[in-house]
Amino acid sequence: MSNNVCIFIIGGNILLKGCFVMNGGVMKMENKRNAVWLGWMKFVVALLVLVGSDVFVTQVVKASEVNFNVEAVLPDNQREGSSYFDLDMAPGQKQELAVKVFNHSDEDIVVEPDIAAATTNLNGAVEYGKADEQLDKTAPYDISKLISNDEQEIKVPAQRAVFYKFNVTMPPKEFNGVLAGGITFREKEQNEAKEESNDQGISIKNTFSLVLALLLRENETALNSDLKLTKATADQVNARNVIFAHLQNPTAKYLNQLTVSAKVTKRNQDEVIYKASQEQMQMAPNTTMTFPIRLLGEKIKSGKYTMTIDATSGEDKWHLTKDFEIKADEARKLNKSDVSIEKDNTMLYVLIGVALIIILLMVLIALQVKNKKKK
Repeated sequence: MSNNVCIFIIGGNILLKGCFVMNGGVMKMENKRNAVWLGWMKFVVALLVLVGSDVFVTQVVKASEVNFNVEAVLPDNQREGSSYFDLDMAPGQKQELAVKVFNHSDEDIVVEPDIAAATTNLNGAVEYGKADEQLDKTAPYDISKLISNDEQEIKVPAQRAVFYKFNVTMPPKEFNGVLAGGITFREKEQNEAKEESNDQGISIKNTFSLVLALLLRENETALNSDLKLTKATADQVNARNVIFAHLQNPTAKYLNQLTVSAKVTKRNQDEVIYKASQEQMQMAPNTTMTFPIRLLGEKIKSGKYTMTIDATSGEDKWHLTKDFEIKADEARKLNKSDVSIEKDNTMLYVLIGVALIIILLMVLIALQVKNKKKK
């Protein structure tokens, strides 16, 4: 009776198999030794292959759709040409506004509203929902502080519509320009704890929301556009090195069709070391934007630099400069954590070579011992 004992080791796309054939539990000593050594060699080589291989995990996420939609109930003081709220109001005015929330699914849902001031993200797009960016200190008021509502949750029956109502109270002191914000509507069931785990233990969470913009004005006073470069810093986006130009729109008006060209030079030198440009951007009123110069796998070097910005918005143009410094320990830390920088694997190759040499020496010693025993 023969029994096959096999070991399978899977690494990346490589499958190694080592088998030992046993006849009635008895095997000749020489065959046994050779099989054991052969098996151990295959096992060690497989481990080395596994260490050096890439493991790819493919996950399939089933797409879902938003179960509801929203529509602003536009009042008489709505400015023309918008489907979102864009209101002319007076100092101290109080007004109730409403949003129609329609559930087009076959089950009852609960929707949570959230109000936030508009911000500008690093891609040069305005966000009207909750974001990591903060409203700038130059804003005359924070629009989210002017809005109140009693409903923290909106219960919407299946195939029905309800009205979400909230109140706006304008500050007593008049301001020029526009206050910008938005109302985010998120289905509570999706927002809480619907997580799935696949075979690799990866959590998958889908969240869907709808955002309705809200703009408030008190007069038609024209404001001059402005753009400032407040500072430049080295940082990371998605574990990849960037140099940020911190741009500020200090005026209560939008900067539309914004084009930015940024370059970094050594201080008091003309040679451009890093550069980036982007067109068709927009900045919300009284917001900042961290415009990134992506290094694309290149290491950050410590030193003293100058950031130069050339920007346009309509007929307005700006030429801005700011000196900054990258410390040696800061550059070292960022380069170490940048996943796009090609790592030096020399030491790994040396260790693999040493391991293979040790294995070969062990095989040679074993063969010598076996030969001596035969004699």
